[in-house]
Amino acid sequence: MTDDVRSVSRGLTAVVLGVPGVHSVLPPGPNLATLVRDVHSVLDLPRDGGAVLVQDRREGARIRVVVTTDRRVPTLGLVRNVRDAVVAEGTASLGRRPSDVTVRVVEID
Repeated sequence: MTDDVRSVSRGLTAVVLGVPGVHSVLPPGPNLATLVRDVHSVLDLPRDGGAVLVQDRREGARIRVVVTTDRRVPTLGLVRNVRDAVVAEGTASLGRRPSDVTVRVVEID
């Protein structure tokens, strides 16, 4: 990977936030279940990088995205739009297509 993963993460986070229907991007990980108990406080967490997880692997970049959305937004379409945006931006930023992209959605009222 030629780029710093933090800068790639920041760029991907900005792109994901631009997808219609996305409220916010949460950092993925084992603490996600705890974090989403109070989503509104999580949305205000400061980050020095982006919230999209980018891992440099031998076979290519592994990217993990968790977004919040309104329950009225069609989930399948949103997941596809986020995935497509991440693949396009990831390919441009990294110089090759990511090997693995996972998108998860947390619906809020």
